[in-house]
Amino acid sequence: MIVCHCKTEQEAIKLQSILTKRFNDCGLTLHPEKTKIVYCKSWLNKANYDRVSFDFFGFTFQPRLVKTRKAPFRICFIPGISQKAAKWIKSAINEWPWQKWQQCSINVIIRFCSNKLRGWMNYYGAFGKAAAAKLLVHFDKRLNRWALHKYKKVRSLFQAAKRLNAFRRRNRQLFAHWSQTCVQW
Repeated sequence: MIVCHCKTEQEAIKLQSILTKRFNDCGLTLHPEKTKIVYCKSWLNKANYDRVSFDFFGFTFQPRLVKTRKAPFRICFIPGISQKAAKWIKSAINEWPWQKWQQCSINVIIRFCSNKLRGWMNYYGAFGKAAAAKLLVHFDKRLNRWALHKYKKVRSLFQAAKRLNAFRRRNRQLFAHWSQTCVQW
């Protein structure tokens, strides 16, 4: 993957034609759907164009509202976790052996999940820990359902969430996203 930054649209079009020719000379082709010119819209660049976002290595680069030191909020062109990556993480969490773990203690879940959650939190949280932690709330929901099926005294998801939140407050460093936020149900 290649990302090239140009000052003007004409410069970008010229660079795209040069790269297409060079790739063709080497026997390669640029993917027609993935090769595109995107305008980096922000509070400084206010023009309107059709394409103002792109995906790159699990991140979507697009204009986002950001709180800054100089102004309360500004539109900045920054990355955030892509919808495709978020969907993949949620499906990966769903595929974990939750039913098998109903017979196990929470330590088995901790050993299995903590490194994966920490890796996702570090990678996708590089440009904003709150968005990554918000995504990993899906893990907490699955953990609530696990507790509901594991413990007979827990009779509702509300009770499971209440117990999980109490457990989280006592063990904030257990999972990477727990140390970042304390989302209450």
